Amino acid sequence: MNENAANNDTKKPAGQKPKTIAGYLASAMDMEDEISNGVYKDYMDPDNWPAGMDLNVFQEIRKLLTTLIEDTRRHRKIISGLIEKYGEDKAAG
Repeated sequence: MNENAANNDTKKPAGQKPKTIAGYLASAMDMEDEISNGVYKDYMDPDNWPAGMDLNVFQEIRKLLTTLIEDTRRHRKIISGLIEKYGEDKAAG
């Protein structure tokens, strides 16, 4: 990879990168929500899978996705605790 490509991969347009602890934590919470509510829950619906999928295969996938959704809930609790402790830029002062 050349130097320009490496620089382009890491630069974000102004205003998109959080600048405060509260901003980073809010961004993390948004990512957890997007993953859980978007990806995982969409795949819990058998209509979002190929037609004719074996029911046992789907049930196994659903079981594992449930684990991921529960993990995401735990992540949200951790991030919420960090927001309570460090959000609103409490750590900046």
